Amino acid sequence: MNRATRMKAIGAVGAGLLSLVVGCGRGEDAQATGEGSGDGNCTVAFSQESLAFEWMVENSRDMQAAVEGAGCEFIQADAEGDPAKQLQDVRDLLSRQPDLLVVRPVTFEPLAPVPGLAEEAGVPLIVVDRALPGTPGEGQYKAFLTIDFVETGRLVAESVVRGMTELNGSATGRIVHITGTSGASPVLDEQEGIDEVLAENAGIEEVAQCDGNYSREPGRQCMEDLLQRFGAGEIDGVIADNDEMALGAIAAIKAAGRDELLGWIWGKDAQRSGLEAILAGEMRMTISTPPQFGELTMETWQQVQDDTLTETTQLLPKTVYEADSDQGRQAIEERIAELTELGIDCC
Repeated sequence: MNRATRMKAIGAVGAGLLSLVVGCGRGEDAQATGEGSGDGNCTVAFSQESLAFEWMVENSRDMQAAVEGAGCEFIQADAEGDPAKQLQDVRDLLSRQPDLLVVRPVTFEPLAPVPGLAEEAGVPLIVVDRALPGTPGEGQYKAFLTIDFVETGRLVAESVVRGMTELNGSATGRIVHITGTSGASPVLDEQEGIDEVLAENAGIEEVAQCDGNYSREPGRQCMEDLLQRFGAGEIDGVIADNDEMALGAIAAIKAAGRDELLGWIWGKDAQRSGLEAILAGEMRMTISTPPQFGELTMETWQQVQDDTLTETTQLLPKTVYEADSDQGRQAIEERIAELTELGIDCC
């Protein structure tokens, strides 16, 4: 599926977020204000893909804080990584007639009915992080808030080209790829970005893929299988679609005594343990994938109610972390210190 069919418009997130005065009815004239914990005057329902690891937990925590900070009640359903369950969750949430439905989808095609369900219920829909079929800005599908995952794929692949040139003396090498959940829009988009760069660097070949489901243990199992398939000297590096899978791959590589691959592993999410692995020389690069969509979601909903929303697809910024310079190492050390102070590993 080409990315153009999933994203109809690209909008940049402004330098600052507007203060919130959140309307609590689906009608344009229904307005209310509120701060602190939700007072029940408005309800925001959140269908979360999963709460299996810290990125998702932080994503939900941030969404809840933004919703309750705007004076609304927050209700959430955990799909546990199951598209069928998420569809039922969405139906259940809509039956409660919330003022806003927010969905972070498990996968793309299986959840195609979601915009139609919101339309039938007359409930505004905002999709965050991962795409759904449909056009943001049409009907009740009001907005899509995301990260440019095609760009992420390009940045990873460009770093792979630099790394393989450093390792082999030219842009040549054989890479294995531990992907996120098959069919999820970030997986499709990141692959598109990787393919674009590798098409211009024919000496670097992606020789195998394995679905690691964005989790550490499946990532470790993928790497074990790949190490059995490819002996020493037959592969040069590993792309993992997030740091959790990259860390699982590192564990498998160490257990197998395949230390020649350490330092040639690319991740994503910029979680603290991934950043530490870069400083330890075990990973090459990671890219932040901010889970904090809450404030932008509530700002966007306010703009929907005010009929002032112009950018129906908006992008969160990202940061690349690569210890290829003193400045790069300092940035990693500073981010580790920030995450440590916050008491979280991600993100």
